[in-house]
Amino acid sequence: MNDEQPHLTFFMDDFGTRTMCKPGDALPMEAHIFSFGLGGIIVPSEAVQALSVATIEFCRRWDVPELHGNKIRSGKGKFGFLKKDEERKNRFFEELEALILDERITAHACVICRPGYRDRYYEKHTEGSRWAMSRTAFDIAVERGAKYARLVGRKLSIAYERTGATEDRLIESYFEGLLKNGPGFDAANSSKHKPLTKDELADTLLAIWPDGKSNPMLQLADLVVHPLGHRPTGLKNRAYDRLSEARQIIDLRSDGDETIAVKYSCYDNPYKEWVNPRNT
Repeated sequence: MNDEQPHLTFFMDDFGTRTMCKPGDALPMEAHIFSFGLGGIIVPSEAVQALSVATIEFCRRWDVPELHGNKIRSGKGKFGFLKKDEERKNRFFEELEALILDERITAHACVICRPGYRDRYYEKHTEGSRWAMSRTAFDIAVERGAKYARLVGRKLSIAYERTGATEDRLIESYFEGLLKNGPGFDAANSSKHKPLTKDELADTLLAIWPDGKSNPMLQLADLVVHPLGHRPTGLKNRAYDRLSEARQIIDLRSDGDETIAVKYSCYDNPYKEWVNPRNT
């Protein structure tokens, strides 16, 4: 990727299960089954190296491998000390928070209620097009990320976490679709959101490429998309609160433009309130 021209890069990871719910799936359900999200962090190109070095140094200092949210939360492997040593745990999270709470990082995502999406669109999408939900999340997240880039006078590239040949081809086909056709939103339903046109997207989007968890920026994206994806549960989430207090969530950097914000979609009745299966 040519970094000569300053631009923004949207480092994208996923949250939850990316295929549509089955007809019989119902509440209560775990948070990662209830919601699916695509998102992470948007970073100026000139800040990527410094933030990457800081992340690598953090891992070396704590003698841990790549930062992986699930392993951190569960205290697995090299992160086992988080379950055993309260003092080290507190210092670890203080330093991790300091790493992420950086004004150069903007948190952004599109998060979809899986059963709500199914109830709206299952009859419209055959089993062969079950990836439509994934495309919806991608198109919304990237279109709004492109709006943000235009707001700050930049262009936008996308780096996403590699998951498999089929999934990677689909992600890149979504990107190509935005360039060729614009977002595939229903014109009547989306007019209030003022989506960018095909030409505006083609003028703003630079490139897309996959990478692995060895990419420090994708590690940070993994840690950020989780609290954004968890918000519909209504449970208190310190990570989300701290990102909000630091005004790093895209909503708080959009000069009041409600169309440049994290999108929470399909959380209609009866899904406005998440039901925790562990309490039933």
